[in-house]
Amino acid sequence: MSLFSRRPAETPSGPFRFRISEIYQIPTRGVVVTGTVVDGTVQVGANAVVQLPGGAREVVVTRIETARRKRQSAEAGAEAGLYLSGLSTGDIPTVPGGDGQQQDNTGLSGVEVTSA
Repeated sequence: MSLFSRRPAETPSGPFRFRISEIYQIPTRGVVVTGTVVDGTVQVGANAVVQLPGGAREVVVTRIETARRKRQSAEAGAEAGLYLSGLSTGDIPTVPGGDGQQQDNTGLSGVEVTSA
């Protein structure tokens, strides 16, 4: 093997843990959570569990963004946005405001998303 040969990149696997800092509803994309990958590596298509205050919810990671770029995975230490199918607007906490209720984007701060 020459000095400049490239090996195919290994696909990391194993359990991951992601800590939510904020949650948003993106009109054409769905629910996205932002935060930090605490352990392991999260990949697009991964089955996961969100530990909501009302109980665990199974979700699928449909998209990952880091530094405003679409990625296939994010490793421990990365700040990322995870688009999750299986969550809805009703899962985002609300607070009184304006003429009624408004989303509390930090209402799930500290909640974890883990490998299923």
